[in-house]
Amino acid sequence: MDKAELRLQMLNQRNTLSAQEILDGSKALCQLLIQLPVYKKSRVILSYMPYGKEANVMPINQRILEDGKTLLIPRVKNATEMDAVPIDALDSGLVEGAYGIREPDPGLKAISPKDIELVLVPGLAFDKKGNRLGHGKGYYDRFLEQCSPQAFFIGIAHAFQVFDTIPSEVYDKKVHGLLTEKEFILL
Repeated sequence: MDKAELRLQMLNQRNTLSAQEILDGSKALCQLLIQLPVYKKSRVILSYMPYGKEANVMPINQRILEDGKTLLIPRVKNATEMDAVPIDALDSGLVEGAYGIREPDPGLKAISPKDIELVLVPGLAFDKKGNRLGHGKGYYDRFLEQCSPQAFFIGIAHAFQVFDTIPSEVYDKKVHGLLTEKEFILL
């Protein structure tokens, strides 16, 4: 199966999830994440704002803020780049972005990718070798390349989005771990 076919399959399967399944999964994700040593020691965390029926990280985002950590949210800069912007609350300072995803207001200042310790990476599919299949625009691959070598990347997905192997290219940036509603897999 090629990337385009896998993207379509994952979007279709994800769209069959009920609101209750997504809610239950988001609570489980949060409970698993906050137990991880990498979460406990990280002070600056890039998460994301869920879109459609992606794994819902809103409880995680709220917990990051409650734990006094710096929560960063991606913001699309142009057709090929994104940046990471600190936010203080989930109900203010966000606007609808280019793809209909809530992102920080253009007036807010981004931080250097080198300052990020932990990145929660959305995706359509992941494999147990750390490969990620996104929507095909390459924003995360280019952004993760700029992060510190010490930064830890966790792919966030529903359990059905994790495979033994998926198609990948040399420019695809790998994640170091996978978090689903069922488990954390260190790669």
